[in-house]
This record gives sequence, C-alpha cells and structure tokens, in this order.
Amino acid sequence: MDVLITGCDTDLGRTIAQNFAQAGHDVILAAARRQELEVLAKELDVSDDRTIAVDNGDPQALAAAQAQFPAHLDTVVNVPAATCQGGDPRAFTLADHAAQWRHMFDSGLVAAMLTVQVLGDQLRSGGSIITVVPEPTAEGSAGAAVKAAISDWTAGQAHPFGIRGITVNAVAAGRGFEPGYDGLGADSPTVSDEIARLSLFLTTPAARHITGQTLHVSHGALAHFG
Repeated sequence: MDVLITGCDTDLGRTIAQNFAQAGHDVILAAARRQELEVLAKELDVSDDRTIAVDNGDPQALAAAQAQFPAHLDTVVNVPAATCQGGDPRAFTLADHAAQWRHMFDSGLVAAMLTVQVLGDQLRSGGSIITVVPEPTAEGSAGAAVKAAISDWTAGQAHPFGIRGITVNAVAAGRGFEPGYDGLGADSPTVSDEIARLSLFLTTPAARHITGQTLHVSHGALAHFG
C-alpha cells in the first residue's frame, strides 16, 4: 500500500511513518524541512524519489511539487507542521494572537485541504484520508476552533470520496492527554503512538465502515471518567 504522510519533520509525523513502514507499507515522506526529512528517509530506507520536501500549506509550492508525488496513492495522512509560537497567551499582543490562530488554521486545516485538493484524484478506490489533531484542545482556544473545523470538513468530504469507496476520518488527541491525567498505567503509550496505531487501523479492511468521523485516542480517560 502506498501511503503519503505529511509533516514528517515532526515527532508525530515520524512516529506515524515508522508505524506504517514497520507494518510493511510503502511510505512517501513529505515535509517542509528538508534536512529532517532526509534523516527520516535514511532511517526508514526510503528512496529519494519517495521523499518530497514541500510546504503543503503553500498552494504554489504544493502545485509545483505535484509531479513528484506517485501517480496513485492508497492513503494520505495529514500531519500538521510544528507549532511556531510558544509562550503565555496572556502576554500576547493582538499581532501575536493573529499569528498563532492563522498558523494553526494554515497548518492544521488549510494544508490538509490543499493536499487533498491536489492529490484526491490520485487516490485509489478503497483508499483512506486521515487528518490528525496532535494535542488536546482547551475550550475556546485556537486549537479547539481548528479541531472543530477539521471535524466539519472531514464529515463533508466523506460523501464525495465515499462514492469511490474512500474513507475520510480525523484522529485527535483526547481528554486523556490533558495535564493532570496520568493514564491507567506507567507503561501506557504516548499520544503519538496511539494516533499512529489508530491511523494504521483506519486503513485496514476492518475499518471500511468508519468514515466522516473524528475519533479520539484517550489514554483510558473515557473509561476512567465514564
């Protein structure tokens, strides 16, 4: 199975790529930062023609790189670029707030939308599109707004792609990864590992009935709080 993974210069992107490669899939690695992309490609023994340095949030760059992608894909996993700004939001200027929100929408939703827009016709029937939300979101935050937008976009894409048997889902970090929740065991997997495993499951025949959904990895939180 040919699997394109974006954001491979992030910890989450690397973990997802490693999981798909270990499961025997042929991975295509894409990311904006070439140096980190090349390190991962060497680690996974991925050839240069399946390693694509592109900022998929830049429509012109993505369109120019389209010819580098395989003519046919089975799965696209959209992983957002790394967060560009830290610090205490209470100390942000208006310009800081605007920059944070725009970056999160561009990297979390716009980049995924552009990638699907460019490569959607190259997906084989029976394929999968997965968009990830890598961190738990606080109510009213930019992350929560982006997550809601991703969920709505995902649900809206399920019907047109479903005509071709392609499932479209989002995978999000859930309540169990919020500060203060320790999980159900000391050896519980990381959020990246859980997202990678669920993303892999969504490409299997057992998950063909799941589409248009936002699924959460919760580290046992739902069982703990339920």
